[in-house]
This record gives sequence, structure tokens and C-alpha cells, in this order.
Amino acid sequence: MKNIRKLFAFMVFSLLVLSLVGCKKDDKIKIGILQYISHDALDNARLGFIQALEEAGYIDGENIKINYLNPQAEASTMQTQAAKLVRESDLILAIATPAAQAVNDAAKNIGKKVPILFTAVTDPVDAGLVESMEKPGDNVTGTSDMNPVAEQISLVKELKPEASKIGILYTSSESNSEIQANIAKDVAIEIGLVPTVNTIST
Repeated sequence: MKNIRKLFAFMVFSLLVLSLVGCKKDDKIKIGILQYISHDALDNARLGFIQALEEAGYIDGENIKINYLNPQAEASTMQTQAAKLVRESDLILAIATPAAQAVNDAAKNIGKKVPILFTAVTDPVDAGLVESMEKPGDNVTGTSDMNPVAEQISLVKELKPEASKIGILYTSSESNSEIQANIAKDVAIEIGLVPTVNTIST
């Protein structure tokens, strides 16, 4: 958590410097936050971001203005909110993959290269947000919450060498869950385990 906060503080500082270009001296920097849905982990990401801003000297209502929107996973509402934030913000934080994709798509459609930060995204490359984590390119960057799936599956064989089968359960409606399930399945096959895959919808 500490390393993530430091990374965010660095990115926030860098992107806010960029967003200041063209702003009037007395203007507050407008920061938009689009959070996919209310959830403890996502709420903590938002609060941690705001805390990192405060530690960097950026206080809501003083020198910045934060506009927080949450579509509660409703796709059409999310698209509308993403477009609104792109039009009105100097910097945007998108929390979770669908929110990040919505903001990125809105920025491209509107033709505005607003700096976009993302978090709680498992595979930013697969999601079409960045070219790579090392060199994200353009105006989008952030942090991945990818679990060490390969290491976790390999540990099963280390702890129980006689194991021959493994069950994999994931949420079919969640792309991040599907990505990790596919990695788990491939690794299981590589190390000689027969995967049985099942899904839940929510």
C-alpha cells in the first residue's frame, strides 16, 4: 500500500504539472474521479488517491476541485459520466477496468488528451489502456492489481506433489476475473494439473 501511494504521489505530481499548462493563475485544477461501483477495495483506492493529493499539497476546495462520479456499474450511465469528466477535468482517476476503458474511450471520441490515471485494473495492456506497463505511452498510466497467479498455482504442486486436478472458479461477468482464470488454467496444464473450470455470474 505504501509503495502504491508513493507511485500515485509521483504520478499525481507529474500529471498536475502538465495540467497546469494553459490554466489561469487563480483557477482550481479540476480533477475527475470515475469509480465503477461502490466496493471497499475501490473506495479505499479513491480515498488513498485523495490522501496522496493532500500530502502533495493539493486540497479539495482550496487549489483543486474534485468531481467524484459513480455509475454503480450501469454501462450507459458510466459512458455519460466519463464523457462529462473528460470535458470538464484537467486530470482523471478511473477506478476499475470498465471505468478506465470508458474514460479512455470518451477522451478519444471527444478528442481531448486529458491525463488519465487508472487503478484496480488487472491487465491494462489487454484492456487496451496502455501499450505496456513499462512504456504506457500517450496520456494514460496507472497501477495494476494483477495477482501472482502463476506462482500461486505452482505452489499447489509444491505443497501437494501428488495433486492431479485443480478447480478454478471465477466470475464470468468480470473481465479481470476471466483473465486471471485463463492464466491459472494455462499454468495448471503446464505443471501437469488437470483444471476444472466453473463460473459464477455475480
